[in-house]
Amino acid sequence: MDEVFPRPLRLPGQSEPPREVPEERRHAEPKIVDEPIDAYGAEAAAADLGERLEQVRSGAPRVTDDGVDLLSPAFTPGRDRVDGPEWAPSTLVVFGAHGTPWSRQLGRVLAAVRTRHPATVAVAWRHFPDPAAHPRASVLALAAEAAAAQGRFWALTRELLAARHHDPSDLSAVMVRAGLDPARTLAAMRAGTGADRIVADTTSALTSAVVFTPALFIDGERYRGELELEAVSAALVRHPNHGAEGRRTAPGPAGPADAGLAPERRSNPGDTQ
Repeated sequence: MDEVFPRPLRLPGQSEPPREVPEERRHAEPKIVDEPIDAYGAEAAAADLGERLEQVRSGAPRVTDDGVDLLSPAFTPGRDRVDGPEWAPSTLVVFGAHGTPWSRQLGRVLAAVRTRHPATVAVAWRHFPDPAAHPRASVLALAAEAAAAQGRFWALTRELLAARHHDPSDLSAVMVRAGLDPARTLAAMRAGTGADRIVADTTSALTSAVVFTPALFIDGERYRGELELEAVSAALVRHPNHGAEGRRTAPGPAGPADAGLAPERRSNPGDTQ
């Protein structure tokens, strides 16, 4: 017969000793929560987009005389998704994807660039999702394009970049924070809104010799430095176009239409369709 020892007394003010985990629970398998990549029914549109992306082929790359890769096609006001003044003397074009380990760092750098260079740098986004490496990238690219249809591209892009890449896919809450109607946005995602642009951006990435994200181009030339604010900001300042006058002319009172461009509908400063 096993000897039974009395339970030790606990003095006033003394904390309860930790309880031993039962043997059957100690070696139990951890509970695994398998979050779906997309809970809103846009899987079919994302799969179609993924198939189209697999068929994309690059065009002929362009380089400078000293071998620096050039952006192709060049930055185009009215077509590129721009955060900041389109007439700014310098441009920072980003090939990016959502739902990757680098998303949050990229978001912090872009936000800081806009704060530090509010009138001299226009930041533009081009999609380059890789569904094979990052399964959520395609559906999140569709979400950004669905937001663009409501004039809220950059509002949602900033929210998506701020999210942890391994968070549960709670797009609905992100959409609300971006000022979007979730039902309308999800319907646009299911319809594949913006898929043509995502494919075109991917073609641009490959033609610009981009093989991974994020990839940055400063005034049309590939940036090869660190993804850190000080490094990116220094590269912007060193570039000849930074602070220059006249490379692109600011629109007059009548807006962009004076420059031959269709006026854009903006819900917030920095958001383009």
